Amino acid sequence: MKHLQVGQVQALLAAAESDRNRLFLTIIYEHGLRVSEALSLTRAHVRRGYLQIRGKKKGKRTDEKINPVTLVLFESVTKNLLPGTLVFPFSRQWGSQIFHAAAAKAGITLQLRQGVHSLRHSLAHHMLDSGASLPVVQKALRHRSIGSTGVYLEADGRDVDSWRAKAIGRPASESMSL
Repeated sequence: MKHLQVGQVQALLAAAESDRNRLFLTIIYEHGLRVSEALSLTRAHVRRGYLQIRGKKKGKRTDEKINPVTLVLFESVTKNLLPGTLVFPFSRQWGSQIFHAAAAKAGITLQLRQGVHSLRHSLAHHMLDSGASLPVVQKALRHRSIGSTGVYLEADGRDVDSWRAKAIGRPASESMSL
């Protein structure tokens, strides 16, 4: 499983060592950013409550409403920065260290090769679990192809049994006993 459960994400964010690190992890999760997109953010990327994201793949710009709590954190972290200054002036490796340190502090056991990109996977899973359609998740992740979004999907046997039972009009517990 390449994604974290909702409670694990909350614990991870709470375990970040500084406001800047918490903002880094939060903004990646809440907006499904790629690490490179997060690392390229400047103070000027947030205007009137919207985060302007220039995708690293094909460079298409999107404006996304930022969570009010995250906006307060963003303003606090960036209050002394000039508009063109990077909010996160560090490397991808340092971003990975921030993620792994917060996971360790939160007591989250990560799988081999599970890193900060799992926050993007987590957003996709949490949106789908909340009932979002695949096209909505596609738009949230800024994918051009719905096939790219499908990579983030994985179903466990219980989900399949439940949806199969729902489709054929039978309670899930009944279909499992057959």
